[in-house]
Amino acid sequence: MVNMMKLDWLGMRTYRSRLVISVLSAIGWGVLIDTRFILPYLIWGMFDASLYCFDAEEKGKLNQLYLTLPISRGTLISARYVLSLILQLIGIAAGIAFTFIFSRIMYGRKLLNQHNFIPTPESLAIIACICLLFCALLSLVIHPILHRLGYAKAKIIGYALPMYGSIILIVVLIQVIARVESVGEFMSSALQWALGNNLLVSALILGVTALVLVASYTLSLKMYARRDF
Repeated sequence: MVNMMKLDWLGMRTYRSRLVISVLSAIGWGVLIDTRFILPYLIWGMFDASLYCFDAEEKGKLNQLYLTLPISRGTLISARYVLSLILQLIGIAAGIAFTFIFSRIMYGRKLLNQHNFIPTPESLAIIACICLLFCALLSLVIHPILHRLGYAKAKIIGYALPMYGSIILIVVLIQVIARVESVGEFMSSALQWALGNNLLVSALILGVTALVLVASYTLSLKMYARRDF
């Protein structure tokens, strides 16, 4: 599995500059709008980067190479899920560090919005867990489709639509929370409760995330078994 991860990573070499762009974009949005955006943006960006292997596989005709290797399709899929998790964990580590740094630098300043976020380990843990669950739900939609159809055939319905459609939904949700007082009060109360029960909430979210990933992995195995090369 480790060798498969290396092959996917090597195949993605032309896309690695996008990782730098994701980091700079996350910092830029955080500095301009709110440093709370840095961590979620980086986790989402790293999940997005993990999907480049599907495009690289077809452009480099690696799928034909993989079929000649003495490995099971399950090993190939496992490698992609593990690589995705590793990249997301890197996003969490970098996001936490950058959030602390730029929250301190920007506190009390105003560019597009007034910066008043003071990060705490509890708040960042909740944000990270929610983002991991969000990426797991995206994986439940994206991975089975791309494993079944490939990137070229499914780049709209299996990649662009869920990835960028989900961002639009989040922006709409943020606007609803900001503009509808009752919704904003409910979300504020829920957040305060979650921060007060940080370990329990984090454990529950991670448990649900694990279940979603297992479902995504199982479905991807079934879809990949039906794929015609």
